[in-house]
Amino acid sequence: MAPDHPDIQLFTQSLQQIYRCEFSDNSLLAQQFSIRTLTEKEHLIEAGQVAREVFFIAEGILRVYYIDRDGNEANQQFYQNCEVIAPVFSLTTSEPSPFYLQALTPGRVLVADYQKLHQAGVDNLAWLTAENALLKSVFLKTARREAQMLLGDAEQRYRWFLKENQQLAEQLPLYQIASYLGVTPVSLSRVRKKLSQSLANQS
Repeated sequence: MAPDHPDIQLFTQSLQQIYRCEFSDNSLLAQQFSIRTLTEKEHLIEAGQVAREVFFIAEGILRVYYIDRDGNEANQQFYQNCEVIAPVFSLTTSEPSPFYLQALTPGRVLVADYQKLHQAGVDNLAWLTAENALLKSVFLKTARREAQMLLGDAEQRYRWFLKENQQLAEQLPLYQIASYLGVTPVSLSRVRKKLSQSLANQS
């Protein structure tokens, strides 16, 4: 890829503005990343595969999900524009991933081999710092979700979801959000109705 490709520039801007990294080496990113166009419902990783790649979302919405004991799909996480997806457990242990990574919408991602990308940071302090920031963001996103699932009831979880993911709340179908919150679509509909009535009473 060319260093001046719009998606490379978007990645650099995201590193600086979202991840607070002093990184501006578009050439390094262009050497390590390639672009992949995604179709709706396309899988980037399937459960049982060993993850080898990291992804930067230039456009689109992706989900991480697993199959529960009853054979149902359960959403573990959503990712959207300008976020990095790094299946840390599988990448660092070389063990099969228990999760699927799927595009919910058409989109584009920048893709890099994790080991090669990591090696590029050995002699590049700016990239090493950026890599640490990216992995930290992935860890914190997962830790925050786990805490919310443990500490909140259905209404609290939905309130947190709205606060942190307003755009996703408007774009995703109800059943996808319900799966992420660990409730049924019917239960989520009740929660949404209750919140709507509460807001109406306040106005």
